[in-house]
Amino acid sequence: MAKSSTSFTSEGQPKKRRGKSERTKILEALERLGKTETDFYDELMSRAVNTDDTFMFKEVLSRISPVPKAVAPIFKFDLPQEAKPHVKADYVLTAMANGDIPSDIGNICIQAIKAMIDIEEYTDLKERIIKLEEALSG
Repeated sequence: MAKSSTSFTSEGQPKKRRGKSERTKILEALERLGKTETDFYDELMSRAVNTDDTFMFKEVLSRISPVPKAVAPIFKFDLPQEAKPHVKADYVLTAMANGDIPSDIGNICIQAIKAMIDIEEYTDLKERIIKLEEALSG
């Protein structure tokens, strides 16, 4: 295969390289100190079990057993399935006003209703355009 100006050759190398990753830099620094990656982890754990170094203990613990992400609790309230979107939004507002659901959860529900309206509108518009194109072409 013929070589082009963009072929991969010893002369066709990038002018600016990405450089080494942080991990590579750390491993090379350990090597210069005569240490290995295993030595590093041994030192890390010896500091973590030291009662005077609470910071390192917390860091190791957070990696062994991370704090779970906060998740909103489940709230149940009546929402008529066949109702129009504005009626569903009114049900959500009523549930918020009655204290059945918190306002942040209610806001999420109303945003979801709006997203469904947008999806329905897009789908309807797309179908209408397809029908118009078919009518014009044939």
